Amino acid sequence: MGEAEVGGGGAAGDKGPGEAATSPAEETVVWSPEVEVCLFHAMLGHKPVGVNRHFHMICIRDKFSQNIGRQVPSKVIWDHLSTMYDMQALHESEILPFPNPERNFVLPEEIIQEVREGEPPGLERTPGVPRCRPPPWAFSERQLLHRKSDY
Repeated sequence: MGEAEVGGGGAAGDKGPGEAATSPAEETVVWSPEVEVCLFHAMLGHKPVGVNRHFHMICIRDKFSQNIGRQVPSKVIWDHLSTMYDMQALHESEILPFPNPERNFVLPEEIIQEVREGEPPGLERTPGVPRCRPPPWAFSERQLLHRKSDY
């Protein structure tokens, strides 16, 4: 669509999580009406709120960067959207796409008791019989021959 005007901003080494290093010229976008229209076109079909907001932002960033002909970090887009919208309120008002009630986890009492006693109840152990047969590769040939006589 249109070329975005860019101004100097941050250091060349500054980068957000998952962002490649950008040159100083790519850090700040001058948000003209044409550039904002490119952003809104990139946002079609993608809502940068809710549990999948970061995945949607990747799509928005890629489309927006392609539309204006420059690589733009996601942080620049997040910052600009935050000047236009209360992103935190939008995120909190978003309905989860699946039920996700929050509740405290309680370990069943029988498991706690098993751990305290050291062995699960109902597991009788015969003296002299190993609990499980170790894999054959765990022993040398001599040890393996000796162990075969135990079974």
